[in-house]
Amino acid sequence: MGSNVFRFPVQIIFGEGCLEELKSFLSNFGKKALLVTGSTATKNLPAVEFLKKNLKEQGIECVHFDQVESDPSIETVVTGGKIASETGCDFVIGLGGGSPLDAAKIISALLTNQGPVSEWAGVGNIRNRARPILAIPTTSGTGSEATSVAVITDRQRKQKMSIVSPNIYPTLSIVDPSLTVSMPPALTASTGMDALTHAVESYVSRRAWAPTQGLSFRAVQLIFANLERACSDGEDLEARRNLSLASMIAGMAFTNAGLGLTHAMAHALGAHFHVPHGVANALLIASVMEFNLEARPHLYRELAQAMGEDVTGLPATTAGKKAIDAVKALLQRLPLPKSLRELGIKSNSLEMLAAEAFLNTRLRSSNPRETILDDIVNIFRKSL
Repeated sequence: MGSNVFRFPVQIIFGEGCLEELKSFLSNFGKKALLVTGSTATKNLPAVEFLKKNLKEQGIECVHFDQVESDPSIETVVTGGKIASETGCDFVIGLGGGSPLDAAKIISALLTNQGPVSEWAGVGNIRNRARPILAIPTTSGTGSEATSVAVITDRQRKQKMSIVSPNIYPTLSIVDPSLTVSMPPALTASTGMDALTHAVESYVSRRAWAPTQGLSFRAVQLIFANLERACSDGEDLEARRNLSLASMIAGMAFTNAGLGLTHAMAHALGAHFHVPHGVANALLIASVMEFNLEARPHLYRELAQAMGEDVTGLPATTAGKKAIDAVKALLQRLPLPKSLRELGIKSNSLEMLAAEAFLNTRLRSSNPRETILDDIVNIFRKSL
C-alpha cells in the first residue's frame, strides 16, 4: 500500500492578541529584518507600525519592502531578495495575506540560494534552508503560515508556479485572529472559500491519510459553521478565530496530502485572467467535486456530514451529492460572483485554460480521478 508522511516543523503561536508575544522571540533571529507586506492596504495596517515599534525596542533594524502585488511575480521577489541581501537582513517577516507570506518565503530563500527563481517550480528545487521566516497572516484562507509552498507568477510565461520545499517552511508563525477583523465581506468570503477548497481537496487526495484527513474534516466543519457569520459581522471574534484556525489546519493538511484539479484550474485562471485565487476556487470547486464523486463517494459522504448535512441511511454517492449541493448553496449565499461568465471569461478561452491546467501534473497527480484534457474543458464549461 506504500508509505505515508506527515511533516510539520513550524512553531505556531495562536490566539487573539498573540501578536504581543512576538517580542519575546525576535532576538533569536538576528539584528536586521526585512518586513514584507502588500503594496496597497496591508502596508498601512496598524500591525505594521506595531511590529516596527517592537523591532526597534529589541534593537532590531527594520527594512520595509512594501511592493508585493496580488499573485507576486518573479520580478517582485527578486527585487525583494536583492534589497534583503544588499541591506544585510538576517531574517524575513511576511505580514498580510498569502501573497506577502509567499513572497517572504522566496525572498528568504534567495538569501541562501542562487536562482533563477523560475527553476524552483515543482518539488524540492531549493537546495539550502532559507533564512528564518516569520509569518503573520492577516487573512484566513491561504494557510501559507503552515505550508512549505509558495505560489509565484511567471508573468512572461503567464504561469503560476507552485514552489514546494521543506526549506521554506516558516520558522515561526503568529496567527492572531484579531488581525483579520478588518477584512471586508467579499475578501472574507473568497479567502474562506480558498480554505474550504484546501480542506476538501486534501481530504479526497490520493495522498490523504488519517492525520491529514482529521485536519481537513475539522476545517470543513469550522468553515461551514462560521464563514457566513464572519461575512455578516466582521467583528464576530469567535467566527474570526474559527476561520483562522480552519485556514491554518487546512494548510497543515494540504502541505502533506496535496491538492487537486480545482487548484490546477484556478492557477490557470489567475495567470491568464488575474482572477483572485479564492474567487477562482469558489467558482470551480463544486464542478470538480461532481467530476471526482465517482472516485471517492464514501469520502464525499463524510464531507457532507462535516458540512452539517443529514446523510443517515443514504448510499455513498447520494450522500456525496449532498456535499456538492451544500457547496453550491453556500456560494449562492456569499458576496461573490456566481459564475466565470460574470468575470468576463468566454467559452473560446476554455481550451487554452484547460491545456494550462492539464500541464500542472503535480496538482493533477493528487486528484482522486484521472483526467484527460476534455474532462477539464467540460468542468470549465460547467462553471461558466
